[in-house]
Amino acid sequence: MNYIRVSTLVAALLATTALSACTTIPQSAPFASEPSQAKKVNPIQAVNEQNWWSDLGDPQLQRLMNQALNNSPSLAIAEARLNQAQAAVSQYRAADRPNVSVNAAASEALQSDNYLFPPGLIPHKYIDQGQVTLNFNWELDFWGRNRAAIDAASTLAQAAQADAAQARLILSTAIASAYVDLDRLYQTRDLAERAVAIRADSAKLVQQKLDNGVSNKAQNEQAKAGIYAAQADLAAIDEQIDINKHMIAMLTGASPDFADTLQRPAMTPSSQAFGAVPGQIDLNLIGRRPDIIAARWRAESASARIKQAHAAFYPNINLAAFAGFQSLKLDKLFANGSDMGQFGPALSLPLFDGGALKANLKSAESEHALAIASYNQDVLVAMQQVADTLTSQRALQSRLTTSEQALTAYEDAYRLSKLRYDGGLSDYTSLLVAEQSLINQRRVVADLRSRALTLDIALIKSLGGQYTVNN
Repeated sequence: MNYIRVSTLVAALLATTALSACTTIPQSAPFASEPSQAKKVNPIQAVNEQNWWSDLGDPQLQRLMNQALNNSPSLAIAEARLNQAQAAVSQYRAADRPNVSVNAAASEALQSDNYLFPPGLIPHKYIDQGQVTLNFNWELDFWGRNRAAIDAASTLAQAAQADAAQARLILSTAIASAYVDLDRLYQTRDLAERAVAIRADSAKLVQQKLDNGVSNKAQNEQAKAGIYAAQADLAAIDEQIDINKHMIAMLTGASPDFADTLQRPAMTPSSQAFGAVPGQIDLNLIGRRPDIIAARWRAESASARIKQAHAAFYPNINLAAFAGFQSLKLDKLFANGSDMGQFGPALSLPLFDGGALKANLKSAESEHALAIASYNQDVLVAMQQVADTLTSQRALQSRLTTSEQALTAYEDAYRLSKLRYDGGLSDYTSLLVAEQSLINQRRVVADLRSRALTLDIALIKSLGGQYTVNN
């Protein structure tokens, strides 16, 4: 085979590489410390393997979670972005590997007698010709530009994985919170139904007094108004229950009709549901959050982009070769003497680009600074969220304790009123008043207990998953 020999070109390329000093590479501006305070944690390990909602002991909730994790559009979006990021990694890795291809072409050509060749030299007729080549091309990554691009894409894929875990965490905590609130609404409805009955009994007593001439019409109308108000409250609670069910259906990726299949929650949370609250919240615990992990990976990706921008100032060297056959007659394409080939490196050196490379480096540095600032901001927001939740938990515990004490007192008062009524020492109206006060306090306690579970779920969300306490 008759190859074009280019050994002298190699020496020329090495000499030309020294000209890279003509392109001044600006020094990177100093940055704030890298986001290394928070420990790296696999978000899948921190969140996805912890079905913390099972601590609520409700089979229907477990089924809802399974359905949501399989059908939710928000998770499908996160999964698609993860696949897109992983595909980008494969693209950059492919660019760093040798490229081999085969080209083949065949045609018939008619040469003009009045163009390149004089008349009679080439027959004035269609002549078939063909070519088959095996091509090889490989960019030699001496300066690490391709490796930096792979690192940048890989860390972005890691960030997308963390984003998927964050989407799962947000979805699961939203469903659990809505489910806890649905349980509260059903408890409130029970109490509201009893309140309607109490108002009805009270209205009957007032009507009897009016009939006996010991009451007046104004008191009778006021008693009726109490019934209407209690019924309106019950209707409002039914509306909230339906709306809550619609939201749960949406979160699970189902249509609103799915809400009709939801049964009343049957949660049996243990006293140690979700584990013990950490005694101290440090950065390593905050670092479990998928959004913090994603922010860190984005900062590291931006750092790799700076390396990639630096490497662009240096020569780009490609190793290219091809070998094959070429002939003016297709029947002689593979005949002796039709072989051809070429091998040699190629160099591209930026000398003057109008400042494009410097602008690209400046942009990468700015992106890096932005990523670090965003990471630091996310950490501060996370710490505030945890602190706010813990503060609310402590305050709620005090309110719940005193409210439960008040509930005990109202229960005793109702029990005594019932004994007095049964013994003929008081009228039925006094008993109804005592029961109404008891119902009101039970409603307060039910709301606070539901709020306590909601705050537990909020703490799980703010810590990136079910928390554990290390000995």
